[in-house]
Amino acid sequence: MSWRCFALHLYLFELLGTHFLWGKRTMARATPAGATGGEVAVQICAEAAAADAAAGGGGESQRRERRLNRFVWVVALGEWAGNAFGALAFVWATAVLLGGFCSDLKPQDFRFATVIIFIEAFRIFSRNYKLDNQSLFGTTRALRWINVSFAHMLGRPQEGTEVVLTMGLWIDLINWLPVDESIFLVILQAVLLIVMSKMEIHGYPQLTNRSRRRRRLLLGAVLVAFLIIYGLDSSSKYREFLESPSEDDDDHHFYSMPAQFSSASTEILTQVVAALLLIFRPQVVANLTNTTYGRPLLSLAKVISVVSLGFGSVVTTVFVWQPALVINFVGSIITAFTVAVLSLGSLTPAANNTLLGARWIDVMMHILYLWYLLLPIPAWIFHDFFGGSRRIAIIATGLSFVLWVAVLLMENLQIPAAALQVLLSSSRFHGLQTDYGQPPQDSSTSPNLVPAIRVFYVLALCEGSLYITASILGLFSFFPRRSLVRHLKLSGQQGAKAIDLYYECAYSTCMDTGLFAAKKTLSLAGFATESLSSDSSEVRLAGALVLSNLLNERETDYSSQELRSRIISSNKTVSMLVRMLGWADGRNRDIRLVATRIITNLADSLTISEVPGMLKLVSSLLDADYQPANNEPEGRQDSLLESATSVVNGQRDQGSSVQAVPGNNGGCYWLRRCWLRTKEKWSVVLEEQPLTHQDSLNIPGMVILERLAHDPDNCAEIAKATYLISKIIRLIRYPTDRESSNDHVQQHQHAVIFSSLNFVRRLAITGETTGEAIRQELCRNSFLLNNLECVLELEDRRMSTELMKLVFEILTKLAFDEDAREEIGSSKVTISKLMHAFIGKDGPTDAYYDQSLRMPAGEALANLTIESPANCLAILEEPGYKLIKDLKDMLCKDEYRYVAASLLQNVCAHSRDKLGHHQGAGDHLSSSLPMLMENIMSSAGGKQLEPLIGLVSQIGDVIPEPFARELQHQLQSNGSSGLVQKLVGTLNSNRKPNPEYPRMRRVIVEMVISIVKSCPRYATIFRDKGMMEALSKVERTPSKVEKYRVFYGNVGVVPESGSPLAALVATAKGLLVHPAAPAFGA
Repeated sequence: MSWRCFALHLYLFELLGTHFLWGKRTMARATPAGATGGEVAVQICAEAAAADAAAGGGGESQRRERRLNRFVWVVALGEWAGNAFGALAFVWATAVLLGGFCSDLKPQDFRFATVIIFIEAFRIFSRNYKLDNQSLFGTTRALRWINVSFAHMLGRPQEGTEVVLTMGLWIDLINWLPVDESIFLVILQAVLLIVMSKMEIHGYPQLTNRSRRRRRLLLGAVLVAFLIIYGLDSSSKYREFLESPSEDDDDHHFYSMPAQFSSASTEILTQVVAALLLIFRPQVVANLTNTTYGRPLLSLAKVISVVSLGFGSVVTTVFVWQPALVINFVGSIITAFTVAVLSLGSLTPAANNTLLGARWIDVMMHILYLWYLLLPIPAWIFHDFFGGSRRIAIIATGLSFVLWVAVLLMENLQIPAAALQVLLSSSRFHGLQTDYGQPPQDSSTSPNLVPAIRVFYVLALCEGSLYITASILGLFSFFPRRSLVRHLKLSGQQGAKAIDLYYECAYSTCMDTGLFAAKKTLSLAGFATESLSSDSSEVRLAGALVLSNLLNERETDYSSQELRSRIISSNKTVSMLVRMLGWADGRNRDIRLVATRIITNLADSLTISEVPGMLKLVSSLLDADYQPANNEPEGRQDSLLESATSVVNGQRDQGSSVQAVPGNNGGCYWLRRCWLRTKEKWSVVLEEQPLTHQDSLNIPGMVILERLAHDPDNCAEIAKATYLISKIIRLIRYPTDRESSNDHVQQHQHAVIFSSLNFVRRLAITGETTGEAIRQELCRNSFLLNNLECVLELEDRRMSTELMKLVFEILTKLAFDEDAREEIGSSKVTISKLMHAFIGKDGPTDAYYDQSLRMPAGEALANLTIESPANCLAILEEPGYKLIKDLKDMLCKDEYRYVAASLLQNVCAHSRDKLGHHQGAGDHLSSSLPMLMENIMSSAGGKQLEPLIGLVSQIGDVIPEPFARELQHQLQSNGSSGLVQKLVGTLNSNRKPNPEYPRMRRVIVEMVISIVKSCPRYATIFRDKGMMEALSKVERTPSKVEKYRVFYGNVGVVPESGSPLAALVATAKGLLVHPAAPAFGA
């Protein structure tokens, strides 16, 4: 061998090592995955995987993910090792065998080496194109669990029968081909079965007009082929009969030529009739099989067919040494009868079969029929090679069945190519020494020839074995994948497909980046985030589904906060998710819905200004109407709530499986129970979850807006989008009874109103100047208050506590605006509902209707009566209530004392004249004074103390005489030192006004004036306790805070309308120095 040739071989070895061992080190890009399965090349960022590892590894989800990653790594290791042995075998064959011993090789070894080299060359070429390589030689796609179209239909009475019959016609056609070598027939049948099992073959009811034309063309071709074969076979048998009419041969004594001709004719003509029935589907025949007597007879015929197929399989294998004419005769009769039964069954519509276990009989007949067509030829081959042993025949039968199942599971050429390498290598490995022997001493044949050939075959054998082992391991990755699907609660075909895509992506990452580097880059969260940028809609949907479920995890196994922060910090990911919200095309509905759920989860941490056009895209969700009649079948609409309940109870899988098998109450109970347990453990809910009002897009859209509004900066952006506020306010409307006759529409509308009110409430409670501007914008809307009133007018059956509470909270915040207070107070419906919720009682039980609504309703009434005599009068004159008495009773309860005191203070301040004519008002106010005095002295101060002091001051102005008597009583009982000391201490401690109770110093000064005016003897006590000094401090420390009556946050929302605080302080100091005599006798 020359040095030039040696250098060429070294370069070839280096090139192949780069291809086989490590793959092409190119940056994986997002590649579309077609319907037939393309490569999923999503680059999983190492930073995401490192963050997941740092987040903690003790959670169940991460343990299951690592288990799947280890499975992927082992599969990739098998293919990596197979590539290594393949590279060595290729170089060894080209450089050593064909390059050094080409002339010394036996023809058989030369052919075997050439075939193996061509297979390896084909692998090298396909690796330059990733999609082709995965489709042709991908280990993860070498085998699939019953993933073919016809296998799903084996248990269906009509569709499965048509599919099996169509495939059987073509497979049986091969048995009639005039080919002498049986091995070629086996290869043709296997190839045909693989091809047809991957084709989209459906039953007649699922066919479109175009597919029906293709189906007729396919059946017409097999019909013509059978007619041609029948003609050729008939003419050849007739010539044979004429040439040898004697019956000297043993076969002819047992099986005459007319009988042979009739059996073959029966089988072929039956196939022809079956093809004609599938093409034309005559209604007369279909009606005969669907009669009262036709269905039982057809079921009985299926049982006979199953028994005959089993009998024929035994005859073919056990009695394989018998004359071939005997087996052919039995086989023709059985095949003809089965084809006739299948033909009639294909015309029978799916209905309840009267025979017990009818579905299992159909499945057995379909499987046995296809197996029976493939069985004879492998049995004859084993008989020819290994003799007529019965044990060999049984082994042949088992191997043929395994081959049949394996062919159905195969998805590409990885297993056939590897099996061919193993078969060729093992068949020649032990016969080398016998064929080549010891070379003579004077021979030019090298003594290293046989060892070199053995090394080559060992390398090829190891390569094929590793590929087969890796493919089988990849098949069993089904279990960790389904385990992860169930734990992440990914339901439906899309959920299972998402984890399958992650499995493919992790495998590609291992092969692209290297086995050891891939351990640090495999991450489910990283796959989810990177898949959003893919060009494939399928990959984008898979990534979005996984990301949504990871964010919804409530356990500590997946660091949800870590994942949230990673997503939010990535402007690219957030922008992509937000753009998905605007994909209004019906084909993108699923991914749009999933993206909406993700944004809903992240909305409280997003900033609108950082994502251009975010509000317009979110606003587009509000335009998505809920139309169940167009999106769902009628049956699914009617069982919406029932289906959801069954999913929660875990009964979906069992219910569907039980209903799918007619008459399954009998049979083998323990077997069915074991099957259901296995299915429950390893299967996923492949049926999509039922649609609810949460899937209507507009409700999650409003939830997104509500969570965005938690940020004041986002509220400022929302306030600029006046179109958005108007759009949501229009949604606060219940349909009429005619529009909402459907219960599902009512439920959806209720949810829409709830989410709309929740968003308006969030806007209304916004603080600072932004909140003030938003509330003004809300008040300027002409429909808001009217829509709120309409919601309050709903009947009790359509009204909920949550809706009323939201309406009350909105009214409470809108009441900060003066014009809004007057407009709200002018609505008798609103005042009536507020009064009913606050102090209304159920007559028979004398109990309040709903305790949870009392506080919101009371706060709304208190705010509506601020600086509003008209609203105070409307509340006071509301019929059916004893307002003053009820408010006095509430003062005894700690939870309602603040609200009741505020409301009663406003009523006393603005309806003083009306209270004098209100029956029993004076007595109730007078009886409340001792309790109020006690609460003032025992109160810790702050927000609860301010309305109590203000109320006592207002009561003193409304009923001066009872007030004076109470002061005298306090003076005589304990010298009033406690009350005076409390007022002085509180005034001194509030040198700096607090926005939560900005009127504290004002109400104390007003109370001092009321006390001294009513009882001048208190002037001396106030002076002795230091009130003059406290008032002087108030004069020296004026504050802008005290110019407002109510603050919301740090912004004053209701200005003070009374006398300036400085004038009140001057009046109080003057009274303390020169107390005036009361106008009434004290």
